[in-house]
Amino acid sequence: MPEMVFEGAATWAGATECNLTIGDKTIATVSPPPEFGGKAGYCVPEEVFAASLASCMNTIFLLVAGNSKLGLKSLQTKAAVTMNVEGLEKLIFTHIHFVMNIGLVNDDERERKKADKVYQIAQKICPLRQSWGEDVPITFKLNFV
Repeated sequence: MPEMVFEGAATWAGATECNLTIGDKTIATVSPPPEFGGKAGYCVPEEVFAASLASCMNTIFLLVAGNSKLGLKSLQTKAAVTMNVEGLEKLIFTHIHFVMNIGLVNDDERERKKADKVYQIAQKICPLRQSWGEDVPITFKLNFV
């Protein structure tokens, strides 16, 4: 498969706000956390990053689940990104934790085992894990709902 390039842009909108765009579509206006001089009530860029990571994990899980013929009723992934702040000169992502909540069409022991196998494969092929290795710990939790 060829190399893929994904692009987005942030355009200053005044004060500390930026409009995030993909192509010609504005997807959100963000501001840094109030602790960094941003305005309350806006998404912060790190939250958008966390939501994007959660979406990426959903996509990977769905691809593997489709190949495994796993019948899903629902899927929600939450990502928590932890950042160590040692001042503006040193901001480091130190941990990413995914919590995946899935509902199965047939919620029985056989399908739960299949779902767990899909979940294990999705963790293994996670682009973050493959890119960052263990430099940033990435943890996962699976819940059946």
